[in-house]
Amino acid sequence: MKMMTMLLAIALAGCVTTGARGPEVLEGTENSVTVNWANSTQGVSGALTAADQHCAKYGKHAQFAGKLTDFQFAYNCVK
Repeated sequence: MKMMTMLLAIALAGCVTTGARGPEVLEGTENSVTVNWANSTQGVSGALTAADQHCAKYGKHAQFAGKLTDFQFAYNCVK
């Protein structure tokens, strides 16, 4: 019984979430970035934040350019 309890605890430990997940930058250049927020716990605002962080590498900020799919947005990096 002890062994079964320990195995169950180990199995469940793998199911524990580690916190918020941010959007994923799919591709990006100094002029544009594509963000997927399908698995994000941060939603649409998280997509903009991820795009802004990418564009900031080039001294720019993200400007929404369009919706590619339900969960993929395109942004332009502008001064």
